[in-house]
Amino acid sequence: MPVVAFAKCIFNGYPSLIMASLREARRFNKAYAKDTSKGLKQIESRMMYFTHQIEKGLSHQNFRYGFGKRPLQYLAKTIHAYCQLNPEYADSMPYTSALAALGEYLRRHEGHGESLAYVHSLFPAGLLERAESTSGSEGGSLQFDSSSKRHNQTRTYRELAEERHSIREFSDETVTYEQLKPALEMAMRTPSVCNRQPTRVRVILDNNTISKALAIQGGFRGYPTPPALILLTSDNRVFMAPQEHNEGYTDGGLFGMSLLLALEEQGIAACPLNTMLRNGPEHATRRLLSIPDNENLVMYIAVGHFPSECTTCVSHRFHADDIVTVVGETKD
Repeated sequence: MPVVAFAKCIFNGYPSLIMASLREARRFNKAYAKDTSKGLKQIESRMMYFTHQIEKGLSHQNFRYGFGKRPLQYLAKTIHAYCQLNPEYADSMPYTSALAALGEYLRRHEGHGESLAYVHSLFPAGLLERAESTSGSEGGSLQFDSSSKRHNQTRTYRELAEERHSIREFSDETVTYEQLKPALEMAMRTPSVCNRQPTRVRVILDNNTISKALAIQGGFRGYPTPPALILLTSDNRVFMAPQEHNEGYTDGGLFGMSLLLALEEQGIAACPLNTMLRNGPEHATRRLLSIPDNENLVMYIAVGHFPSECTTCVSHRFHADDIVTVVGETKD
């Protein structure tokens, strides 16, 4: 490397950026839930992932009997591993949610023995009996009428947060930029590092472009094309040091949550979609939407109007005490 180029490299902090990325990669590689061999938390997370895949199938307006063979296969494997490692599995939220989703799957398939035969080949009879006796509050799907959203603008933050659900099937009504703009303006109040506001927003209203984008993304298969699609990116030009290289994802994520709640307040349905793409799909997305190299993909948000009757995933949540560590609490 020429001396001048090397000096510029040092000046720009490139080695620091590489070392930070390598440290993060090592930490991630040691921890992530690649399979069921690493530990209880990884198995638990895989169980929640496959439970959610079953929940999404249960939430389709046009129900498809016998769906989800591969998620069911993986769910059976992870439940077995989880019960072996966790003696208190019966009281855990991930386990009860998995059973609730499985229970709804069984009840929805009554009279379709050929589809249930596969399920019975995967799970022990005793577990299926427990699943059938579960209530729908822990997992599976839930239904509500869109009329419940009419008064969202008068609701408290707590009410909006508790009653917001990801909607993946929308009404046929067109969505316009003018309808989305109030929510986007509200989201502009989102905090960002030193007020540098890195988030960039693309509102995609062309049906053909939306279909192409979601085909590349790959996580929205099986659902009709939404009326609108929003892409959030982060502009790296606003950052000033190597240690800020992930800040755009943080600020973009904050903006995304603000936007989701703002859309809910406006009575507009939405569902966040990840943009964690491999190299090929990312390049295809950048070409399709003319995204420059200085911007990182943060997330998509599928947007539309609520259908008259909505079905979505329960997506049961942990309690705060399950994830909070209090440091320095004063003892009485």
